[in-house]
Amino acid sequence: MRDNLTNVLFVIRTLLSRGKGNQAFIGANWVVALLKVVPKRFKRHLALSLLSWSPHYFYRHVNDEYHGLPRNEFLEREFTRTKESRQKIVNLILARYLKTDQIVLDYGCGPGFLANAVSALVAKVLAVDVSIGALECARILNGQENITYLHAAQLEHVEDASIDLVYSFAVVQHVTDQVLGNILDTSYRALNNNGRIVLHVVIDQHEWRSEADWASDKTIKGRIKLKYGLNCFGRSGDAIVRMLVSHGFSSVYLQPISSLCSDDFDDICKQHLVTACKSARLNDCQAPEKS
Repeated sequence: MRDNLTNVLFVIRTLLSRGKGNQAFIGANWVVALLKVVPKRFKRHLALSLLSWSPHYFYRHVNDEYHGLPRNEFLEREFTRTKESRQKIVNLILARYLKTDQIVLDYGCGPGFLANAVSALVAKVLAVDVSIGALECARILNGQENITYLHAAQLEHVEDASIDLVYSFAVVQHVTDQVLGNILDTSYRALNNNGRIVLHVVIDQHEWRSEADWASDKTIKGRIKLKYGLNCFGRSGDAIVRMLVSHGFSSVYLQPISSLCSDDFDDICKQHLVTACKSARLNDCQAPEKS
């Protein structure tokens, strides 16, 4: 009974704090207003608390030890776990693609933990998300001088061919084909001629329903989940490669992330990485050697 009540309260908080855009968790205007007006000494704790209202950020089920912890301790442990896992993503996966003079674009940055870790290795990070609340949390928790946090609507102001690298983790599996197509188009426009895109993808996840399956579910539960929930769309590797090619990218390379790191520190270690280049010349986009 208590677990059911907890789940109901979580759903209510998620809906109340949700923004207008699809998957814009903690993206309501009041979330940003509250984070801006609260005294500075309370901002960090409030940001952590709000992240736990979303199905996409902090959650207790990732660690059995969290269940009996006081809320404040749980939030701090999740902060540390997330920070450390994003640093490992950079060290083990992304670092091979990064250079100190690069301007990079983090697509779907959320609260900015990955952008923060990347910022130490590049000249500038443009970190983009659909949730204005997540972006405000990012500014509080992961602000750095060389990180600029932008709402997705502001991407139109990013100059053509001004970005060296676009990367995105824990995003592709949560967006529709149309949204993914928009991401690829925007990335292609923003990348310079030798630019590269690096995407974490989930493929052949048989327990996940395809976008078409979700759209065909006309039950009340199915419609609510599709519109308001954290969607997880199943895709094949061939479908991912075709999408990148159809949006102009070349030298598309799909590989299991386990081939890049043996440390099973996160779910992504069982999933895949796809890289591709804007350049039409294959020699301009050779995969870097494993560091």
